[in-house]
Amino acid sequence: MPILIVTLLFAVLLAPFGAHAEVSVVIGPTTIPRGDATGARDITISNGLFAIAFAVDTAPPWGVARGGIVDIAPFQDGEPGHDIASLADFMPNKWSSWPTTYQRVTIEKASIDEAVVKTVRDWGEVELETVFHIKDGDSKIHIITRMTNNGEVSLEGLHSGYVVWPDGGSLFGMPGLPAVSVSPEDAALGDWSAAYGEHWVLGLHAPFSEILAYGGRDRYLPHDLLPGETQSFEAWLQIENDGSLAPLVQAEIDFQQLPSGRVSGQVASNDGELVARPAVVVMKDGKPYAWTVGNDGDYEINLPTGDYEIYATARGYAQGATRNITVLKGGEINVDFGDVRPPGAVHIQVSDKDTGQPLDARISIQSGYKPLISYFGKNTFFTELDIAGETTQVIAPGAYVFEVSAGGGFTSKPQRVEVVVESGQTNDLNAEIPVLAMPQEHGWYNADLHHHSDVLDGFTEAEFVMRSELAAGVDIAFLSDHDSVVNNREMRVLSDARGMHFIPGTELSPSWAHFNAYPLDDGETVDIDTGQATVQEIFSAARRMGADIVAANHPYSDYGYFQSDEQGTVPGGYDAGFDLVEMTSNDNAKTLTRVWQMWNEGHRVYLTAGSDAHDVWIQESGSARSYVHVNGKLSIEKFVAALKAGHSFASQGPLIYPEILFGSELHRAAGDKLALRYSVQAVSGLRLVQLIERGSAIEVLALDGESEPVQVDFSVRPDADTWYSLVVEDMNGKFAYTNPVWVIVAK
Repeated sequence: MPILIVTLLFAVLLAPFGAHAEVSVVIGPTTIPRGDATGARDITISNGLFAIAFAVDTAPPWGVARGGIVDIAPFQDGEPGHDIASLADFMPNKWSSWPTTYQRVTIEKASIDEAVVKTVRDWGEVELETVFHIKDGDSKIHIITRMTNNGEVSLEGLHSGYVVWPDGGSLFGMPGLPAVSVSPEDAALGDWSAAYGEHWVLGLHAPFSEILAYGGRDRYLPHDLLPGETQSFEAWLQIENDGSLAPLVQAEIDFQQLPSGRVSGQVASNDGELVARPAVVVMKDGKPYAWTVGNDGDYEINLPTGDYEIYATARGYAQGATRNITVLKGGEINVDFGDVRPPGAVHIQVSDKDTGQPLDARISIQSGYKPLISYFGKNTFFTELDIAGETTQVIAPGAYVFEVSAGGGFTSKPQRVEVVVESGQTNDLNAEIPVLAMPQEHGWYNADLHHHSDVLDGFTEAEFVMRSELAAGVDIAFLSDHDSVVNNREMRVLSDARGMHFIPGTELSPSWAHFNAYPLDDGETVDIDTGQATVQEIFSAARRMGADIVAANHPYSDYGYFQSDEQGTVPGGYDAGFDLVEMTSNDNAKTLTRVWQMWNEGHRVYLTAGSDAHDVWIQESGSARSYVHVNGKLSIEKFVAALKAGHSFASQGPLIYPEILFGSELHRAAGDKLALRYSVQAVSGLRLVQLIERGSAIEVLALDGESEPVQVDFSVRPDADTWYSLVVEDMNGKFAYTNPVWVIVAK
């Protein structure tokens, strides 16, 4: 168990942290609204600008060791707002498994001017000492980590550094590298990265870092660590209560003592009205660098010396013309904008081309103005919950091409439609979608069996999870947040309102593997510390919660079950007590090979599929999904039972209807002829159909992009126990993978 040493020297330590502007320290469950630190020895510190909470008793997310920051709340009007962070901490080697036996959290200093917290913990034979400095009236937390290898083995190829994961909001990443998921930082225009919302910013200044990951949430240094060697890391976590990046730029100017100048002015619309909350976006070498948000038309920002391009915008407004500026040391530049165009609106109706019935849909901007600042407007919309097939969106004026998708890639092809939006006007747009496939008519029903909302690393409110899953054309709604069931109740209410079935789940998430558990019994919550549990304990916890199914998610990711098994880092050792193995929307070759090997060994574990969507405005729900055969009227009980029996296939697009149901067991005499017949279809066109026996393709059919259903017949004569499955590929390189048909040959 973690050890906490606290010396209470000042009466102020027990004062409510919102009562004054000085540094205060409180021991116990945090009072940060929506905070996660609920333990008796957790530590909450505030300094008049923000409050943060350290996990001492509380288990941090994703199986990380205790001792890091799990709650952050910028102050609004003198009081802490709601928690905006999932985790801010040091990672010794990215999100690899964390073998740890102790965590010691001590308050090294507690005064009205400064609090210092030190966390010491082990990572295998490595000791990690991290010190956090929080000062009165300073929006930055100074963090220093010493990483010492006390073992006798050299550790090579580590990626160590800091992670700052927001709870909601959006990611900016690093200046010059927006929306980059993983990248060397060579092309970055600054040493900071950011996540943001309309009323907050989390910035990480990490001068040591050379690699960003997860859109800038992770900042790493590639390095080795010899026996006895110590590596030091230094960073600053900046917490602001407004959605402007200007304070991060100012902090870097101050840290590096960069020569700088000031840019300011006013922003008005093309009709002469001052814009109430304008933003001026700063570009450098054509790449986004930062933005500042103003009030009542005024704006200002300090910038390092150099050449920039700037433009003005606002919520729903089209951006104005780009201006080129040169910032000189100590200089002041006044740039006024008077050309931003006020919002217009578009009313969109989506329907089935043949029947005229409304279709739930996803509408994304393919060309046209896409706001850089996400709280000024999204690039993707969804039809409404209460009015199927319709939505009205306030949008910047201009010419657009929208892609409208209703079950796109599976039962229909996305359609492109054009519209010109005028300021102050509402444009009507009708999209008719040809529906090319109806799997339900064949008894096949689908669900995206891995989906997140706005818990921890998710960015999607439950309402938009529902709207996105409806647009994907799923038959059953599903949710599985990391170690949480908090949004399952709302998802059920939303599903009931649309007359849909709902499967409540959770993703049990230790650092060495992730497992979906579902369906959960009503009222059950996650009652296990996944950071301390063995795999056997995790499986038992899933069953206690009522789960009929435990699925091994993304099994060859850095924190996948099969990957950790092959590295020998699964607590308790490998256990086959799971039911399904997930196929993702990416490359599944390695997972498929492992599953085929399991089938060869007689282990009847079956395939499932899910998108793992966290942000539905960027990721598509249902990009991978399970199709399950149900006899008669659809129910959750029938759907789950069929999944466990293997009467299903995992798909990224292609559809497969077998004559002999997947998961069936057939008995044959040696050499008897066996006919395997399938109807296959891909709305984007079929490329290949492969018949697989015991992990090898024994017959391959090349198809010439046919989008209508194709009848495929194979004839085999097994002379020993075996199995057969299909792999189908469409013209977009999307796959479907079936579960096997088992053949038992009489001896």
